[in-house]
Amino acid sequence: MADVILYSVFDIYLIGIGTVLSLITAIRYFGLAKRKENPSEKSIVKAVAWIWVFFTILLILLTLSLFYLEGEFIGYIYRGNFDNPSLIYMWLAKGAYIAWFAAFIFYFYTYEKILNKRIHLAPFGCILIIILIIFLPYELAMYEFFPIAFTIIGIYAVHTWFTLMKKSQRELRAATSFIIIGNLFISLLIVYMSPVLMRLGDTPILIFPILFIFGTLLIISPTVFKPEFFSRNIKYWYLFSIIYIGAMAINLVYMVVLNQIELILAALFFLIFYAVECLILIRFIKREEVLGVEGDIGVRGIFTKPEKVTEEEVSISKEKKICLVCKGKVLRNNIYLCPECSTFYCLKCSEALSNLENACWVCETPFDESKPVKPFKKEAEIDVEISEKPQKKL
Repeated sequence: MADVILYSVFDIYLIGIGTVLSLITAIRYFGLAKRKENPSEKSIVKAVAWIWVFFTILLILLTLSLFYLEGEFIGYIYRGNFDNPSLIYMWLAKGAYIAWFAAFIFYFYTYEKILNKRIHLAPFGCILIIILIIFLPYELAMYEFFPIAFTIIGIYAVHTWFTLMKKSQRELRAATSFIIIGNLFISLLIVYMSPVLMRLGDTPILIFPILFIFGTLLIISPTVFKPEFFSRNIKYWYLFSIIYIGAMAINLVYMVVLNQIELILAALFFLIFYAVECLILIRFIKREEVLGVEGDIGVRGIFTKPEKVTEEEVSISKEKKICLVCKGKVLRNNIYLCPECSTFYCLKCSEALSNLENACWVCETPFDESKPVKPFKKEAEIDVEISEKPQKKL
């Protein structure tokens, strides 16, 4: 087998930066999970954090494995081959991709638990894949079995993220769009660092580590920006879809150059699947069915009035014309304006609040004059009222 480009010095530096960012992302999402009050939100965010813990392990093992392939530096580029991979390389490579499937075990279990699925097929499937990778011969595991398992698990993971967005409030759904596209870019690096592709020919250097860093920054952004940043999520989907389809087009061209029919079909199938899911979601967003029904993820707690509505929140709502509750952009045919304080609400939030406390969050003006007003009470106030009830005489 001819020598191929394995990596450049700059690739290793960029992957090192990506590894650090991956660990920071895990820490940020653990912190975000700690601040969540809704149990479903807390569980799913924590599961995403664990994905990033295992991604960090994957990157470390995958990078270390490259140093155990025979070859030599020519300038800043290391060239080698896969003729006689060392035992250390084979187990580091196996360990890296075991970490990939381990990353999704807890996530899939949490996802299926939230959706009340009694049989957890996806996490059991990941466990079975890990067992097979461990015990199958290296070439069979890496060159035959891994590409199929990677494609199936990857497609199911993307499907779960789309499903979660449909069942989440506007703010959470928009943030998930960043997570999906970020993970798609990250998966490109993991695929191109796999023995399946690296042994076929010169791997394009720099571009995939850069895409990995870009994807990681996208994923960490929901933990950094304020909720208002995600209010116009339909624009993000148009932008991300164009970027991703462009990246996948480059990917397909590379597969054609390598003349790998199986990989071309896999990439094409994944692209079609993503495009269909994305079109369905965009239509869903346009219909403004985001808030869903009682029990959906993120919906139970959305109408709970915060302890204090700050002047800054009210000012941003009026200035940017976004709903004070869901932080979504209000349109001419989807707006309720408080007659007393001119605070913006979308129709769905105003209707929901009129059935709950029936009072504006800012000035407590009723949404519906024909209904009673039920002032919001903090849990502490309720506890005090209960404790002050006269005790029955024995």
